[in-house]
Amino acid sequence: MLLSSLAGCVFDAQELVLTKQQVEERTEYTSVPTAQAWVNAPNMRSVLERNLRIGLEQRISLANDTPVPGDNVMMLRTRNGVSGFGRLRFESLIANFGGLPQPFTGLSSGSLVQGDDGVGPYLWASQDVGDVTCILGMRRVNSGMRQLPGNGGIMDIIVRNCVLGSQQDALAPLLADSIGVAPIARDPQGNSRMLSPLAAPSGSVIAIPSGGSQ
Repeated sequence: MLLSSLAGCVFDAQELVLTKQQVEERTEYTSVPTAQAWVNAPNMRSVLERNLRIGLEQRISLANDTPVPGDNVMMLRTRNGVSGFGRLRFESLIANFGGLPQPFTGLSSGSLVQGDDGVGPYLWASQDVGDVTCILGMRRVNSGMRQLPGNGGIMDIIVRNCVLGSQQDALAPLLADSIGVAPIARDPQGNSRMLSPLAAPSGSVIAIPSGGSQ
């Protein structure tokens, strides 16, 4: 009975039992230099980071030169001691993101389309707002693709990006050139300092109908 009552909980430094939600509510972000971002996304403005005990999280603010309400933002969350891809669940990832942003408030998992950039699959949807192109995209990478921060075995990524440009421009923070190598791993000319190329992932990313859980 005791073990079952503790399922889904973690311990803080004072040995107090906290739920996953309580840990997230009590853990503040710390500002870090953009050179410490886990990705090489274009137009990064600021990076916030926190340790959620079971993994790390970064929220990256991207430039937004459009009149569309809301922020262009990229969220990355790792999980410790997890290997392989498994299922990337739409509802769970959106909840971690803080809900659906503008202009995607009516989006469902069935509206997502799957792409592949040669590194692996990703899911995304687009919305045109006048001359502005907005995307909401998500993907999962694992430690077989690239080095992950901390003890991360997988890293989930979600991006909302609105640009005065094409869908490809809007998707850039989610694609291989961004997620494959962090800024600190590039030399001043933008070339990779990584010793080995990215390996292809061994699993798939799938959309789960609304109501699924991670």
